[in-house]
Amino acid sequence: MVLASSDPADTVEGHVFTISDAELRAADAYEVDDYTRIGVTLRSGTRAWVYVERRGRPCS
Repeated sequence: MVLASSDPADTVEGHVFTISDAELRAADAYEVDDYTRIGVTLRSGTRAWVYVERRGRPCS
């Protein structure tokens, strides 16, 4: 889970998985209302989805 940060130097380590549209819909159905999915651009330039906590402002 990613928590929003106002510090542009903050990073998140992780892995990018390639999944189908059906798997993405299943992940959305699994996540509770405390989280929202947003698109981000990684340092590599790759675009990816990430779930962030709703109570903080999502980072982009």
